[in-house]
Amino acid sequence: MLSKLTAPQLNISIDSTSLGFASTAELLAEIDSDHLTWIGQERALSAASFGLRMQQPGYHMLVIGEPASGRTSLLKSMVGQMLKQQPVPPDLVYLQNFLLPEKPLLLRLQAGKGAELRQLLEQFVRRQLRAIPALLQFKRSPERQPEILHGDNSPAAKLKSFLEQELATIREQMLPHLIDHAVFERWSAQLVQEVLDNADLFATNNEADDMLEAFLGRCRANLLLSHDAIGGAPVVYDDDPSHASLFGGVEASADHIPDFMRLKAGNLLRANGGALILHLEDILADQQSGANPLLEKLGRVLRNRKLQIEDSGSASGNAALSTLTPAALPLDFKLILIASRDDYYHLHEEHPAFLEHFRTKVEFADNAKATPALYRQLAIYLACYCAASGLPHFTAAAVSRLLQVLHEWEEDQARVNLALGAWLPLVQEAAALVVDDQLVDVAEVELALAATRHRHSYAEEQIRDSILDGEIKIAVTGQAVGRINGLTHIDMGDAEFGSPVQISARCHPGRQGVINIDREVKLTGPQHDKGMFILQHWLAAMFTQQAPLSLNASLVFEQEYHGVEGDSASCAELYALLSSLSGLPLSQGIAVTGALNQHGDVLPIGGINEKIEGHFRLCEKLGLNGEQGVLLPTSNLRHVLLHQDIVNAVANGMFHIYAMEHVLDGIALLTGLPAGAADIDGAYPEGTVLGHAQQGLQVYQDIYQRNQQPRGKRHE
Repeated sequence: MLSKLTAPQLNISIDSTSLGFASTAELLAEIDSDHLTWIGQERALSAASFGLRMQQPGYHMLVIGEPASGRTSLLKSMVGQMLKQQPVPPDLVYLQNFLLPEKPLLLRLQAGKGAELRQLLEQFVRRQLRAIPALLQFKRSPERQPEILHGDNSPAAKLKSFLEQELATIREQMLPHLIDHAVFERWSAQLVQEVLDNADLFATNNEADDMLEAFLGRCRANLLLSHDAIGGAPVVYDDDPSHASLFGGVEASADHIPDFMRLKAGNLLRANGGALILHLEDILADQQSGANPLLEKLGRVLRNRKLQIEDSGSASGNAALSTLTPAALPLDFKLILIASRDDYYHLHEEHPAFLEHFRTKVEFADNAKATPALYRQLAIYLACYCAASGLPHFTAAAVSRLLQVLHEWEEDQARVNLALGAWLPLVQEAAALVVDDQLVDVAEVELALAATRHRHSYAEEQIRDSILDGEIKIAVTGQAVGRINGLTHIDMGDAEFGSPVQISARCHPGRQGVINIDREVKLTGPQHDKGMFILQHWLAAMFTQQAPLSLNASLVFEQEYHGVEGDSASCAELYALLSSLSGLPLSQGIAVTGALNQHGDVLPIGGINEKIEGHFRLCEKLGLNGEQGVLLPTSNLRHVLLHQDIVNAVANGMFHIYAMEHVLDGIALLTGLPAGAADIDGAYPEGTVLGHAQQGLQVYQDIYQRNQQPRGKRHE
């Protein structure tokens, strides 16, 4: 069935008075929900709340959604709010292990106290550089050991008592904040003994100060991890993950002497007790010779719930093993991976074992069903954004137009696009056009939209100019046999647009069937090839009287040199083929888009609005004559949301939009003749499109059979 669309069917109309406010300033009183920005994301909100509540191992979170959906900002905000009430993890300090230097001692302190201990030990070292040499009061003797090592009243005894008093003062000051008292006691005893065993170093002249500095440097503290005492559990966001940034490591050194001060923490340790947010795309990008060491190491950490700080070069096999081998550190944190759907499916296929640690899937919706309640939420969100950003507020008419834009982006009259991250720049650009702090009205929104289109229209205009200059042959008036205008959808990444393309067909007797020239030269993709096979078999099924078809036919996208993909041109290709076969001319002003199945039903296609606009803009430049238009699938009607000037042209009868359910519905429009229906014998009536095509096939069959008969010998 063929239908002709009216102007009201070409876009939606959102009555600004139905929104219930004059400007968004009136909505500020309704901003009372922490989850206001989770608009249309009820499923994702529920899953995220569940994932953050689950503290058991294996319940890490995989957040799936497209950029601009709010997946990162919303999760960061939600995690920050929930973890703000959680206890702050302890500070971590490494101290020298004088007995086993390669295994430093780990000391835990209350949050915020690690820096205080480091400062106290720094002051302790500075005091000893002055105090110990003065306390000893002797010079090295090459013939005997120093006297300080003997007797209760010897300098050694005085030195031991002095050190113990110094350390006792530090211990008393830090005692309320020490979690591992025994570790500090053991370290203190080791330190005293180490100084006594090397007391001769302090009995030198000033030329050896560097040696004393190096020796006492081992008495300092390596503040591995420090937290704000009132900040809650940590939330770490790493947008450029590497082995060093995630797992920490050992700073490079020219020597191989174990130096605990070279140990550095990574973001996994910084997030311990809280949450770490990463982008899966960044992790998957770490490919080395077919392996992914970052993903593999992260998987081991999640499995073992421990972190081994090691030299990054050693871990990848590119350097000698580090002489430092600290004990593995236990981890208890929530890992949140932000992923696109493509990256998620890749991970699911290539690394299924890694996904076993992510039992919480948070999936962000790309769109939502349009309802008055959703419109209200979006308007309140806009009011909140304007207030927070210092932007002028929007009138109800401007909000209505912005809501319409979300429908246009989704290409659906019943649903809105939820890429609010891409919506806000449009809000900013419209607000920038306002003068004297007035309200933003619909005129400013239209100007911002027009400016955006103009900035991204260069490629579209280049193609259109090529047609206008005659370099690309496209006719939008008159009739022609075997020629029709199809519609292409071109995606440039930052811009999408449509453009007509001429499809031509030629037929002659033979048995090769339908040949797609673009396919023969490898300019087509699998989806287009699938559409061509469906077309060929539908054609054979329609003319069973002539089976097998005595037909050689060629189809081609004229002047197309970059490749063709998709099956949306299969209806147009069929019409061009039927025209060539029947000899009936087709209207060149009507461009066609639509795919067909094996029964001839017309299926919906993508990019419908860009395709319609591309043909309209060309007809507009060449001159609208009231006979031009577009033929599209009926199943695409809900996706039609056209610019107002196209709607006006349709209302004035200068441009037409037709919709078809079956592929034969459109052939009468293009030829002016009925399609025709086969009788019980499979014959089509004369004066119909299929009747003319059947006659053409019969002629080809007769010619082919004559050419196949053996020729008689010539006698002189």
